[in-house]
Amino acid sequence: MSGAYPRNAVMEGIASGRRSLGLSIRMGRGMEAVAAAKAAGFDWLFLDLEHGPQSYDQFSQMALGALASGIAPFVRVGGHEPFHANRALTNGALGVFFPHVDTAEQAAACAAAARFGPEGIRGVPAIFPHLGFEKPPLSEAAPRMNALTTVIAMIESGEAIANADAIAATPGVDILFIGASDLTVERGKPGAYADPEIRAAFAAVASACAKHGKVAGFGGVGDPAITAELFAAGYRFMLAGNDLDLFMLGAKARVGALRA
Repeated sequence: MSGAYPRNAVMEGIASGRRSLGLSIRMGRGMEAVAAAKAAGFDWLFLDLEHGPQSYDQFSQMALGALASGIAPFVRVGGHEPFHANRALTNGALGVFFPHVDTAEQAAACAAAARFGPEGIRGVPAIFPHLGFEKPPLSEAAPRMNALTTVIAMIESGEAIANADAIAATPGVDILFIGASDLTVERGKPGAYADPEIRAAFAAVASACAKHGKVAGFGGVGDPAITAELFAAGYRFMLAGNDLDLFMLGAKARVGALRA
């Protein structure tokens, strides 16, 4: 089974200093979207089971296709309860975004839900799609899958920012990810990504991640100057956009040019 396990190229790339870029899939419903994201150069997919339109069946087909294509399928689940992570990981996810992680206790519960014992409480599935549906001994599969699974805590509130150091110190959490749109709305400053309070929040998460050896990530920021500042501050994991926005941007530019 030594050659059957997938690689988590996202975390490997970040460890080597590479910037990792993801695409949120909203329009796509199948392998065409996965293949297009891979061809465009994205490193990972953001498959959204909290807000997104895909069914679980569609999510699973896309996740399995992504594994086969060499692009990492990361999934935002709908809550912290263990069944969310269990179902996503059993059916192809390589990493889990947990929304609205506000405390270290919540972070620990999320990390435990995503990993097999003794590191966590993840239930043992009847199938292992990541392994080509083969079933190696659990003594081999469980620790290897634990190591491959990425746990992403979404930081989306003032409480989460205040607890960023403790969340970053939580064993099993790999990435602290600022959901910038939610954060600005929660702080009463919708879309004010350049506001001093929001900039301070980004700095706090970057500092906490650097202190505890975790990865700092973000999404929702489209301004090139702010993005450049975040990269310079040590952020290496970015949700770079969604397929619908990119389609509309390109489509409007094309129509505008032709009508001109």
